[in-house]
Amino acid sequence: MSDILTIQNVLGRLNHTFRSQKFENPELNSELILSNILNLERSELYLSNRIVISEKDFKKIQKILNRRLKHEPLQYIFRETDFFGYSVFVNRNVLIPRPETEFLVEKIIAENSSVQTILEIGTGSGAIAIALAGNLIQARIDAADVSKKALNIARKNAVKNKVGINFIYSDLFENISGKYDLIVSNPPYISKTEYVKLPPEIRQFEPETALLAEDNGLYFYKKILAEAKEHLTEKGKIYFEIGFDQAEKVKEIALIEGFENIEITKDLTGFDRIVKLTPSPSL
Repeated sequence: MSDILTIQNVLGRLNHTFRSQKFENPELNSELILSNILNLERSELYLSNRIVISEKDFKKIQKILNRRLKHEPLQYIFRETDFFGYSVFVNRNVLIPRPETEFLVEKIIAENSSVQTILEIGTGSGAIAIALAGNLIQARIDAADVSKKALNIARKNAVKNKVGINFIYSDLFENISGKYDLIVSNPPYISKTEYVKLPPEIRQFEPETALLAEDNGLYFYKKILAEAKEHLTEKGKIYFEIGFDQAEKVKEIALIEGFENIEITKDLTGFDRIVKLTPSPSL
């Protein structure tokens, strides 16, 4: 009976393999692989655990397992991920959207129900812009990136999720004109010292340019804040996602650039995660 390819048996095999390779969350990895191949919710795997898996599906499972054991993220293997309820296509040209970034989106939506114009700098897969477009339907959203490959993916995702976004090829503000009520960015903020410590899932597969920043991870905050005031309306706001230990450093940069109204918000794990800025009246 142990050789019969039931969901229960295959789950057991996968769990054993991931544990033996010392993967974090072996059960989660196993469940995600099976649920994807069998088109079942994770909870349904246990309700249907005596169903026999076909040889064809088992071969697909084995192929995915082999890729995952090389630490390739499942999001890249499946070529999609969920972000704020939206299905987002991803490949190795774009960063995989993180749950902590959903917290940034949630805060923006809650605080800006009547905002008219939004600019996202460094849109990547387009996940942030898509979530904002789907929830702040009155806003015109521009989303910029310096990677043409990333912009192609972002456009594909906008069409997939049926939202209207104006995508701009731009190195930060280079090709940006006009002013915005809100500027949002989750820029690269990992320092070189931190980068070499990242797990292989990130370091070996996700685009280095979307993660690594010079100047101890602060380069893009400095560049954006040096020019942002020229692109903000009178009551405009900036929202940044930041690294867990960067709040005070970003605050210092903001004060130098004339942003006196600074709000730092912790994420659900208690780490500093969001910096919200509004310029002083003199700007």
